[in-house]
Amino acid sequence: MKIKLTVLFSSLFFLLNAQNIIDNKVRFQYVQLPKIKIDKAVDTYFITYKNSFVNGNDRQNALHQLRVDSAERAKELQIQNWELEFNQAKKQYLTLLSVWKENENKGVISPKPQEPIWPVYPEPYELFPPVLTRPFSELNIQNNFQLSGFEEGNSGIEISIDNLGLEITSTKGTYVQNTQTPGKTYKVISKYKMPLHVVVNVNGNKIYEKTLNDKLNDFQLFTGKTEYDYQLWKIKNREENKDIWEQTQANIWKQALNSIESMLDEEIGYPEKSEMTEVYVVKKYQDYTYNKLIDALTLAQTAYSSLAMERDKSTAKVNLEKAIALWEEELQESDLNEKKARINKKITGLINANLADAYFWSENFEKANYYINQTMTFGTLKAKSHCKKLKKDIAEFQKRYTAYAGN
Repeated sequence: MKIKLTVLFSSLFFLLNAQNIIDNKVRFQYVQLPKIKIDKAVDTYFITYKNSFVNGNDRQNALHQLRVDSAERAKELQIQNWELEFNQAKKQYLTLLSVWKENENKGVISPKPQEPIWPVYPEPYELFPPVLTRPFSELNIQNNFQLSGFEEGNSGIEISIDNLGLEITSTKGTYVQNTQTPGKTYKVISKYKMPLHVVVNVNGNKIYEKTLNDKLNDFQLFTGKTEYDYQLWKIKNREENKDIWEQTQANIWKQALNSIESMLDEEIGYPEKSEMTEVYVVKKYQDYTYNKLIDALTLAQTAYSSLAMERDKSTAKVNLEKAIALWEEELQESDLNEKKARINKKITGLINANLADAYFWSENFEKANYYINQTMTFGTLKAKSHCKKLKKDIAEFQKRYTAYAGN
């Protein structure tokens, strides 16, 4: 596994009741453990695509044919009505021409009758093409899917994605006021859903499943200056025999694959995450020295920078254990009642915050909880704020650790 270690240390200084406290910010990466652990012997995955939409396509074609048949019947009726109107107007005009010509033959000169306004021949009917779902393989999508912690192969974790079919429920156009330039833009929005049922199997056993895209969403089908541009766009698509829903599906798939990747990383993957913590050190207070706190800081910085090296954090835990020993040794001098004590109440609270963090990343959550509670009792406002985040995160981290360590 490629390890990226990006650690940034920065120190912000502030005075706290004449005690010079250094708040050392440490940014680091770590490997997030999965909610569902897969046997470590399995290190590859592969994706299969299913097409349950086939029956839906048959229905769409049948519905489209019904619309075509209906439009043909309507057009035939329009043509019949047009022929009646045209023939009636033509007979009336020919009658006028006959009288005019007869009079002209008798020497009676008069203007030739003007042609009537002829009835307009019916325009061809216009129908949207049927909404046919395309197989993933036909959409020419660059698939950058990557399950963190695993390599793509031909065996191992099977990720089955079943396309249940694209459904367009409405398509409407409207003018929208431009935000950057004067005027309006004509936008056509389609409401759609394209459910994708994801099933994860390992050695023939289903370990996870979820359906995505089963709620209605909006898709921008067209953007132009006017509704007439939209009509021109549709004509061009018909002339070029383009499926207007094909690109729609490609865009939906791209978004869906990103969602599936994120979803499975959260459930079964080992993604690298970024985090920041703070390590508190007393620089100087009266004539006291705090060399152990400085040594513990160095150990903690080294530990946090190595959290992404292994999934079990073994390298980091070695240095965290040493830092914890120094902090707990300093706490033995804690005097909560004497403000001038070397390890007084406020310094005790800051050391407790350091220990809460160290035990948290050592995955000793019982001890982490203990020192979180100690910090909430004795810590400074800043330390308490930091421990509030730990308290919020601890349940999720403990659940993942239990799943990982229990198999």
